Amino acid sequence: MSFVYIAQPQPFWFVESGLLADLLRTEIAVVKTIRDQCAHLNDFLDSPDATKSQRKQCFLVLAHGQVMHIISELFESRYEPSPRMSEEDSKILNWIIGLPASDAPDWVLEASRVVDRLAVHLKNALPQPLRAESYNTNEPAQMRAIESAVATHSTLENLQLLTERVVDQQFHRLLRRWAPNVNKPNKRAGRAERLKLYEVMRKILDANRGLQGLNFCRELEKRHAQPLYDWVKRKEWRAGLTWKEAWEIPSLKRKIRRVRQEAIKKR
Repeated sequence: MSFVYIAQPQPFWFVESGLLADLLRTEIAVVKTIRDQCAHLNDFLDSPDATKSQRKQCFLVLAHGQVMHIISELFESRYEPSPRMSEEDSKILNWIIGLPASDAPDWVLEASRVVDRLAVHLKNALPQPLRAESYNTNEPAQMRAIESAVATHSTLENLQLLTERVVDQQFHRLLRRWAPNVNKPNKRAGRAERLKLYEVMRKILDANRGLQGLNFCRELEKRHAQPLYDWVKRKEWRAGLTWKEAWEIPSLKRKIRRVRQEAIKKR
């Protein structure tokens, strides 16, 4: 059976680049504020016994980090350079890429799966005309409806309200799942496989420190690297999927980047 890739929606397709850059900086500021106010955030992300309040802070960071990723992907798809960032903002972006760890507690991985679908939820929260993700000049009525919706939503305040509303909705979905057993122990299955993947990645990076992206995935295939246990168990990694194909799937692309970063950090 051939592999079929379904692209993630782009909920901000109608936003012009200057406003999109402002939204990206706003999202970075949100994450920075949470991190500054929560000194032990990294510890919470590694704790199976994190409280609901701690889990909320972690989820907000992951969710707003995903919004940053969605915006960055849109700049890339437009063949436009990402906005220039301050050194501090760049550090936040790099920190977010490494979250969460692939061996994080189950509740974190569950939150991460919800976050991976945030683009879908954002699109569904848009007015109906904007869900088309494109203009059709042959349909004047549709064009007028889209232009009206764009005029209403193309402000930083409205885009922030949209994002905050969707993130809050998704957190409450998770909260209902966690309610019966917030302190469920974490089962860290697949640790041996994870360590093997770290080792393969380190050997690749020892040979070429700057290797990344598709070229990095090609090297993983050459060395017959195996995907993580959690990816296979949760059916994110389909049978027969190659590392190059996985790189084209946004959710797995993020995970591969994270594991690569972990392999460097945990030497």
